[in-house]
Amino acid sequence: MRTLTNSRLPTLRRRRRAALTIATALAASIALAGCTTPAPPTTGNDHATSIDHVHAIVPDPNGDGFLLGAHDGIYTATLDGQVGGRVSDSDFDAMGLTAIGNALIASGHPGRTTAPELGSPNLGIIRSEDSAQSWTPVSFTGEKDFHVLAANPDGTLYGSASDSIELLRSDDIGQTWSPVGEVTAVSLVVDATGRLIAATPDGLQVSADEGATFTTLNDAPLLYILAASPDSKRLVGVGNGGQIWTIAGSTAEWVPAGTTHGSAQAITITNEGDILVFDDSGLTALPR
Repeated sequence: MRTLTNSRLPTLRRRRRAALTIATALAASIALAGCTTPAPPTTGNDHATSIDHVHAIVPDPNGDGFLLGAHDGIYTATLDGQVGGRVSDSDFDAMGLTAIGNALIASGHPGRTTAPELGSPNLGIIRSEDSAQSWTPVSFTGEKDFHVLAANPDGTLYGSASDSIELLRSDDIGQTWSPVGEVTAVSLVVDATGRLIAATPDGLQVSADEGATFTTLNDAPLLYILAASPDSKRLVGVGNGGQIWTIAGSTAEWVPAGTTHGSAQAITITNEGDILVFDDSGLTALPR
């Protein structure tokens, strides 16, 4: 497998900064649109929580509940929307949290009590085999911060670091990576057919060649958060006005599934179609 070099990083950093500026503007414009034409929220407004910000919601690989990748660590949650305590004492900023098989993959930045061996100022790729109780460094330690990570059920891992728009692929659970293409992805998922679907400032983009090229996904809503069910047969996202959208199957149509209370931070969907969303009201369960 070809390893990543640093020769293109200055150019890629500039392009990544520009891409992130566009992505931020996209989320802001969607939020403003929601303010000008508000829809009644279906996620409630009384789910107080002490968590400042949640980046991702993933199923617990070794349990029945969920894990929240937050700004100050990993928290537990239940299917009915109850937030538990923080897992272990690790307080790192958990970016790109994703489940792959029985493992968890994450990136981000260390907190004040994060183990030094995980890296600083960026964590690179870290992995847990015990539901976030402990973590080990895997690759890019201290070098990169992956805001976007997505796993294919076949074990392939895709990621995009904050210093470039280059899409990377790993076939060994994050140990080695190869560049495969470029995409300005705010969120990235893999569907059941193996297609990569990215939420971008230009709308949903799809790749049928493992990330080498992307084209516009027609008849899809403009989404700024996107997630897939564990079996990748269902997708869920949040778009204009906080509207939640779902789709089941590659040939189906997107259908509305509720409205967030304020800005959504993270969302997920189960194989059965149950939805968990973290927004300004906290964590809410939206049953199918």
